[in-house]
Amino acid sequence: MVCVSENWVKVNNRAVRYVVKGDGKPMVMVHGYNFSADDWINCCSDGLRGFRIYAVDMPYGPKSRSEHFRPREPDDYANHLYGIIKALNVTEPIVVGASLGGETVLRYLALGYPAKAGVVVGPVGVDSIDLSRIRVPVLGIWGSNDRVSGRENMDAMRRSGFRVEIIDGAGHPAYLDR
Repeated sequence: MVCVSENWVKVNNRAVRYVVKGDGKPMVMVHGYNFSADDWINCCSDGLRGFRIYAVDMPYGPKSRSEHFRPREPDDYANHLYGIIKALNVTEPIVVGASLGGETVLRYLALGYPAKAGVVVGPVGVDSIDLSRIRVPVLGIWGSNDRVSGRENMDAMRRSGFRVEIIDGAGHPAYLDR
């Protein structure tokens, strides 16, 4: 059994909770609105052998919610994610995000922050991101019954040359359904 450890790091004078599990290549996982790092660890981490998973809590989640973090610009969450990754001293991670976390990951990649690849599950806000600025491989995953992240988000990913997979029968977020 692989040990899970809960930790805290300061980013821009804010306490940020993160959970670490496993050993190997770094993977940073970003939850959706009202979810937490625990959702990634509880549902997905056992199948990710060979990775050191850093599941981070974002300011819009219940465990690290911050009334002092008020995004003013669309890229603020992506910049915050970069601050977390930098504070954790993680280099070239695979970054994974779901829903709002998926939008955060796409923005992070479009800003050119370091990553080996990206995986987004039902990301929202795709049409507001310049996907042509992303220089690493990205996999987009949608549930066939996703009613939150519309087909236009999936189509935008495809048009930009990114691989898209659909999980039959899954909703939003698909990673919790299958």
